[in-house]
This record gives sequence, C-alpha cells and structure tokens, in this order.
Amino acid sequence: MELTQKQAQEYKRSTKRQRSTIIDRYCKLTGVCRNVASKRFRKVVRNEKPEVLKKSAGKNRGRKPTYTGVHKNIIKMAWELSGEICGERLHPMMSEYIHELRIFGKLSAFDQSHVQEVETVSEATLKRMIITFPRTRTGKKKGNDSLYKQIPINAHFGSNAHKPGYVEIDYVEHNGGNSAGQFGITGCYVDVCLGWITRSAALGKSKEAVGLIHDANEERIYHHVFEYHPDNAKPILKLLLERRLNPKVLYYAISQSRPYHKEDNGHVEQKNGDKVRKLVGYHRYDRTEQIELLNQLYEVEDEISNYFVSSQKLKEKVVDDYGRVVSRKHTKAKTAYQRLVESGKISKTVKEKVKNIRKGLRLVELRKQSERIQNELFKKTF
Repeated sequence: MELTQKQAQEYKRSTKRQRSTIIDRYCKLTGVCRNVASKRFRKVVRNEKPEVLKKSAGKNRGRKPTYTGVHKNIIKMAWELSGEICGERLHPMMSEYIHELRIFGKLSAFDQSHVQEVETVSEATLKRMIITFPRTRTGKKKGNDSLYKQIPINAHFGSNAHKPGYVEIDYVEHNGGNSAGQFGITGCYVDVCLGWITRSAALGKSKEAVGLIHDANEERIYHHVFEYHPDNAKPILKLLLERRLNPKVLYYAISQSRPYHKEDNGHVEQKNGDKVRKLVGYHRYDRTEQIELLNQLYEVEDEISNYFVSSQKLKEKVVDDYGRVVSRKHTKAKTAYQRLVESGKISKTVKEKVKNIRKGLRLVELRKQSERIQNELFKKTF
C-alpha cells in the first residue's frame, strides 16, 4: 500500500507518456497487470483528501464569551449537588446551592466575582451548559452479580440436539394479567434431543417454589441430565448451583441464555403456547387447590405428550442466494418415547423402566382424566 500511495502521487503529477512508464515500473514490482495498476492509482487519487487551508492568525470575530471554564466548574458543582436535575429546576435554586457550597468551603478556591456572576446566569445559558456535562451512571447493578459470573452464557445450546441429556428450562406465569400478589408458575423442562417434556406448578416465584418444581420434573426425567439451560431467572440459577455442590448428586453443567434472546432457549419457548397456555389458558391461579389440580393435569399430559404425541425435528433449511429460507426439511415424526428407546446413548435400565410404564398406559383413559381435571380446574377458577 505504501508503494501504491507513492507511485499514485507521482502518477498524478506526470504527463501521459510518463504515466505509461510509471505503470510499467509498478507492474514489474508488484506483478499485477496494467489495468489493475491504473485502477489502483485512480482510486488513490480519487480518495485523497484535500489539504485544509490554515486559518489566519487574526483575532476571533464577535464578542468575548461572558462565562468561562471557571463559571462552568462552579455551575457543575451546584448541578451535582442538586442530584443532576434539569435546568428548569436548577435555575430557581441556584443561589441556595451556591450558599450551601460556600458554607462548606467548596468555593474558597474561586474568585468571589465569578461566584456572583454564576448566581445571575440566565436559565437558557444554564441549560446549554448542563447539556455538556457528563452524567454519572447511578443505575442499580444487577442483583447477585457474582451468581451470573459463575454461570457461562451458551447461545448455541440447540446444537446438542444429537445427544440426550441436555435440558432447557423455562417458566410461565399464571397471573391473569395482574402481577400483584402471589400467583402460580409452571416450570417446563424439555430435552433438546428427545423432545421429552415435563411440567410442574408451584405457588410463588421463590427459591422454595422453584425447588418443588425442579424436584417434580426431575423425577419424571428418567435418563441422566448432563446440562441444564435456564434463562436468567435468579431462583433456578441459584438452586442449580447449590444442588450441584451436593456430593450425592451426579455432576451436571449449567449454562444460561443471553438476556432478551428467547431464541437461545427456543426448544422450550415454543412449548409454552402449545403445552401450557393451550392447556390451562391465561387465567390467574393463586390458590393451593388450583396448583394441586395443575400438577395432576401436568402429570397426565406429560404421559400423553411423551408416549403418544409424535413430533418432527428440523433436519435442514434450504436457503436462496439472498439468505432467505425457501423450505425446511424435517425428520420422520416420532414420539419422545420412541426416540428414547432407539437412542444408543441411554442405558438399558432406563429403557426397560420406560417400556414398563408404556405398557400400563391407555390413551383414551388419559384423555378422559385430562378433561375431568381441566373441568374441575376451570370450575374453581370462575
């Protein structure tokens, strides 16, 4: 590039015959053709910035500024003392703030004439000065900052779709559109590879409530979980960290989603509408008997979803030249139970346990139980 810049300057000042010689020399040094060389020279000449004319050393025109940097420093001290309020609110109180600063000796380093001039500053001038002051960031730090530092962010958790034991976690609130008071929440756990789903509900969003949900869901996940992937909810992150320290618990990894990126937890997020909202609606559930019915309903519906309802998994996306998705190819539809039995990475003990459970299930009976519990739940709600 240095050679191109130097030769381009010489090329710019030369005649037509001299330019031919410069191009020949440049081509010999760089090994490029004449056409490329001339294009490079023209590009350098075209992008060259014009020289800035120096200003004359004469005096600045116009009147001298009334307020200098000293006045600005005094105003800034008063502005910070006020709590960085706006000019309209600061101007009527300016003399009082100056008085407070003077009592504590904060203005002893300034000339008193400058201080008096600041007291008479107009509101418009005061507002123009305040705009230039940098504002201090006093926003509250995220609670349990050390907690979030211990758990890595994994934006590509869905890439574990080829092996079982990687579970996404999400919570759905049942507040009926009013977040006041205590209400129920549903914890939804989904194995990314198998599509195995478990749901459970509890009253409140405390760590104890999240612990009850986690215990209930963990009992219905029969294979070993290698990693849990919740969003940024503090109760579940804290619970998973504390339980991992227990020597009796098999080790598992923990990762979290990026804030405000639901696609990081996409496999469980897409279940919220179909497996929770469609089932129990958007009503408010804030009583113990309602939570008990929700758990009974989820237990039945988990068996229906895992053993009898098939699903497809995305196999491939066909994209055009502009990056738009033209079509999607999916695998053959299978139930989560079928994927678990066919998996070569799950022990025979777990497979036998799941097969025995499947033998005792009848879809018609499960559907009747689900409808009965739903009707009872809605009677207690309305």
